[in-house]
Amino acid sequence: MSRTTERRGISRVNVLIGTVFALSALVLLVAGHADRAISMAVITVIFLIQAVVAAQPGVSDETRVNGLEYRDERDRQLAQRGFAAVGVAALLLSCGTFLVRTLMGDVDWWIAGQMLVLVAVWGIANRVAVRRS
Repeated sequence: MSRTTERRGISRVNVLIGTVFALSALVLLVAGHADRAISMAVITVIFLIQAVVAAQPGVSDETRVNGLEYRDERDRQLAQRGFAAVGVAALLLSCGTFLVRTLMGDVDWWIAGQMLVLVAVWGIANRVAVRRS
């Protein structure tokens, strides 16, 4: 566990994600989807609370990594492994969703596009990782 004791604000990445979540809630509200806006607002609040907790000194490695509040290279490496698993799950879920929707006769090109973007990002990320190693 990192021995950092100073209190910090939440990371820029958490500010960015929290802002996107909050703006999404606002857009949903303006578009007339109050129930979904409330859900998104609740997600935003939970996310930001978790980010603030993760930024506190003395929290566990797991709390810091889950909260995107990395203190050192070890935290970043742990997060990379976690995000790799998330990427595989997202790709498989997108592929499965596209397959099921297509077999049901309801081709969803947004899901196909999402799947293609995930494959492209995967290839680019691997290329960058290999070049940096």
